[in-house]
Order: sequence, then structure tokens, then C-alpha cells
Amino acid sequence: MNIERGFRFVFQEKNWFGKIVIGGLMILFSFLILPLLIYLGYLVEVTKRTIKDEAELLPDWDNIGRKLANGFKLLVIILVYLIPFLMLLFLSIPFVEFEIDSFKNREIIALVPMLIEGEFSWIPILFFLSSILYVLLFTLILPFVIGKFAENESINDAFAISDIFSMFMENFGDAVIIFLLSVFIQLLASLGFVLCFVGVLLTGFWANVVVYYFYGELYKKSLRARTEK
Repeated sequence: MNIERGFRFVFQEKNWFGKIVIGGLMILFSFLILPLLIYLGYLVEVTKRTIKDEAELLPDWDNIGRKLANGFKLLVIILVYLIPFLMLLFLSIPFVEFEIDSFKNREIIALVPMLIEGEFSWIPILFFLSSILYVLLFTLILPFVIGKFAENESINDAFAISDIFSMFMENFGDAVIIFLLSVFIQLLASLGFVLCFVGVLLTGFWANVVVYYFYGELYKKSLRARTEK
């Protein structure tokens, strides 16, 4: 994976500043939904270009209809994958409510004896912990989900669970590296607060473009590894 390129390619593209400004505006007006979908479609195209090794990785803000369609598909994909998380979180509500009440009453430590004595069920806690583990797993496999979808822009490909999980297991170490890089980049982007709200929009856009580039790099590497076998 060409990690170094991920941090510098945006600033080497033609009209990069204008593209970033438009991206920042899309984030600013994302509450209107349509700009959010176009923005997501833009990120999908970044991943697709990375997979295909195109010379120019930062797309122009054209072909809005295509970006809108891909953004809608990506949103659907993410929401479907998050259904198990939402279900687990809903089932853990008794535990969450207890924690909040205990925190207010400064009696969190009371949870331990209650569990030991059987006054409070372990089941909601297990659901809560399972929801956290599921989100972590989803975050780790997300590059392969995005890559699968972006490669052919097929929503069905994003749900090829067996193949996606197989790719994840074959590239587990790299998936962890990309996860850590993504966290680092988002933290780096938060420095935009220093430059006020506008800075957050611009650095936030840059961060997501770089993350989706890394998703494409990881997916591309997994494809090449399979071809060489």
C-alpha cells in the first residue's frame, strides 16, 4: 500500500483547492440530504479511481447524477450493515438506563454486587458489549465493503459477506493499520477547529478523501494478493 501518497496526493491534483472548497460546502449543507449523498458518491469515486490506479484520484464535481446515485447506494449499504448494531443496542437499553441512573446517584460500583447476587441480568450487558464489538468489526471490514461496492458500483457486491470476510481475514494486519490510520487522520482533521468552523469543513473533507483512498489501496492490495496465488 502506498500510504505516503495518501497524505500528499490531494495537494498534487489539478484545481485541488477548489475541489476541497466545494467538498467543504457539501459537508456544510449535508443536512439537506442531497449534498450528503453527492458527497458520499464523490468518496466512492475516490476509492474506485484508487482501485483502478488512475493517474488523477481527486474527481471533478461533475456527473452529479452518478455521484448522487452512488451516494444513495452507499448510505443504504451502511444503514443495512448497522441494523444488527442498532438491534443489539436496543436490547441493551436496560443496562444503559441503569448505568445512567447509577452515574447520577454516584452508585456505579453497586453494579458489581447486583450482578453477583443475580439482581441484575447479564444479558443486557452482553448485548451492549456485543454492539461495541460489532461496530469495531464493521469498521475493520468497511474498506472491503466500500471497495467491493466501488469496484463495479454494484450494491449487491457490497453484501458478498463471505468474500468480504475472507478478504478481511487474509489482510487482517493491514486492516488494523488502515483502521489506526483512519483514526489518526480524523484526529489530525480536528485541528481545523484551530482555524474556526470553516477550517473544520475543509480538513474534514480532506480527511475523508484520504481515508477512502486508503480503503481503495487496501482493497486493491487484497485483489492483487489473490491474483498472485
